[in-house]
Amino acid sequence: MSKLLNYVIPFLLLLVFFPLPSDASQNIASAATHDKDGAASTPYSFAVIPFYSPEKIWLLYSPFVEYLAKTTGKPWELKLFHDHDEFIDAICSGKTSIALAGPVPLSRAYEKCGAKPFLVALGKNGMPLYHSVLLTNDLTMKRVQDLRGKRVGFFKGSTAAHILPAKMLKDAGLGMSAIKPIFLDSQDRIMAALFSGEIVAAGVKETLYQKFAMEPLRVLRISDPLPNFAFCLTRAFPETLRQRLTKALLSLKPLANSRDAETVKGWDDEIKNGFMVPDKLYMPSVLKLHRIYEEVEDAR
Repeated sequence: MSKLLNYVIPFLLLLVFFPLPSDASQNIASAATHDKDGAASTPYSFAVIPFYSPEKIWLLYSPFVEYLAKTTGKPWELKLFHDHDEFIDAICSGKTSIALAGPVPLSRAYEKCGAKPFLVALGKNGMPLYHSVLLTNDLTMKRVQDLRGKRVGFFKGSTAAHILPAKMLKDAGLGMSAIKPIFLDSQDRIMAALFSGEIVAAGVKETLYQKFAMEPLRVLRISDPLPNFAFCLTRAFPETLRQRLTKALLSLKPLANSRDAETVKGWDDEIKNGFMVPDKLYMPSVLKLHRIYEEVEDAR
């Protein structure tokens, strides 16, 4: 429980000292630069899939926005959106210049408007992969089947916190009608609900679970490897700027270079291990997850 307090208190303090606008889709951080003539430029925008609370995204991604401004010589702003649907609409309508998306939201944007990734984030092992873990706070439970009739938390549309947990439950013979699904508004909220006893089980990203690995939680199942989060961009994004941005991010080698590790130390764990250009297997893996997403949605 002490780990939970350490996790929640900083964001409560952020609300006090950095109150958010009433519209969560407004800009919440910006790094401004000026053109050669000294005039302020219209900022490019960077959006993050809303898998954390707005306060946590502000804390972990503002330093990244500053890095974008520094390395591209252009002004950037951080944008938040209320949910996955609004986030995907922003990508396809051009309301955001680039976006960090999990594989299922990326697949939905690809199906809707052809959005494609240009860089994939690496994990701590240097691989562009991650896992979803199905957790319980009831240490007497040993099998997924033990969740029958129990309150299970989900974050709607999330790869790790909805689609894969629902798939793991279904593979164990538990459809949504066999449990009591509780939909929450972020993976942070899911962890808080697990600790408070509001829910008995949930799925989250493996990296988030690892922050609480010493707490009284049990892993019931781990998914197969999933294609990691990726940066995608709109078709109108300037090619010269994309090349500059790609070069700046690919040059970071934080797993091997101490100076680069210092540069990214304040970034979210999801993007602090370096990047790679997606290989030929990345999009087929993403589209495979899209089929699972459709399967889960059709079963509702």
